[in-house]
Amino acid sequence: MERNSSIPIRNIYYMLSYAYQTLNLSEYKQIGTENFENVQDLYAEILSVGIPVLLRGGLNKDYISVEETSNVIKGKVDINTTIKKNTLVNKKVSVVYDEFSENILLNQIIKATLVYLSRSNKISRKMRRLFYGFLPYFTEVSDVELDLKLWRNVRYNRQNIRYQFIVDVCRYLYEQLLFDESSTSQIMKELQDEQRLSSLYEKFIYAFFKRETNYEVSRSQIQWNVDDGFTEALPIMQTDLILQQDNKTLIVDAKFYSENMVTRFEGGTAKQKSSNLYQIFTYINNWKKGSDETVAGMLLYAKTSALNQPNHIYQVKGNQIFVVSLDLQQDFIGIKKNLLSHADKFFI
Repeated sequence: MERNSSIPIRNIYYMLSYAYQTLNLSEYKQIGTENFENVQDLYAEILSVGIPVLLRGGLNKDYISVEETSNVIKGKVDINTTIKKNTLVNKKVSVVYDEFSENILLNQIIKATLVYLSRSNKISRKMRRLFYGFLPYFTEVSDVELDLKLWRNVRYNRQNIRYQFIVDVCRYLYEQLLFDESSTSQIMKELQDEQRLSSLYEKFIYAFFKRETNYEVSRSQIQWNVDDGFTEALPIMQTDLILQQDNKTLIVDAKFYSENMVTRFEGGTAKQKSSNLYQIFTYINNWKKGSDETVAGMLLYAKTSALNQPNHIYQVKGNQIFVVSLDLQQDFIGIKKNLLSHADKFFI
């Protein structure tokens, strides 16, 4: 993963902060500027900063159902269990009641992850000690066996949404460590990493323009402009980002690849990826625009280390198509400046 690991950890953390919108962006200053050696080091570094942020806000509590045998009646008496266990002999009954507790699934997942990481030889001793030091904050939380099935039962709401960032990263790191222990091929591992970073890149681009600009920002589906209304079996056209201002609309498709352009043979001319151009061209031509509306498309690639990088503007059938790249290795001030200037090429 040489291409992905060239992105500084601080910038990845910054992208995550934008994408999840649950962390204070000032926290990124604690993250080092070094590049990460591998993806698991990246996730571990993120957790080392993100979990203290979570702890400072206090662990979430919720009402959980508690079943116990007691000589004090509280909640509801479970008659069937009382008879089955014959607890009346000892003048006790089985009761069920709700308790406001930290012992909820989200905290159980984080604790189980910390236990797993504190024992893993796949991360540094320094990180293992750090994660072990977080465990006393979870003394009221039950131990559960870490399993990917746990995440299937996670549900977020306004009260616990701040957990999403950390709980997702816990899953990513656990999956990565499982990959290392399995027979999964290196190619498959790298593909998984790239897909995950690609998804983050898309979310970041959307969240950035939503937070930092006054454009109308959306990621709508585009309907096929068919003549007879028949659309059965046509693929869904889901955009990554749509920017609108006055009578101008820019449809943006974010691309994160190991290689952004295609060279058929060594020393040959680098060409655009045809499928990406066809995609953005299709988006533009199916957008139902108003009589005075100007529509353009943009392919926004994450820059790679290759010599040839996209930096082109095409005029196709009266529409502009921008094909540009964004350097994620630079300081984040530069990333912000570049993103704004890419949009300005169309809107100004």
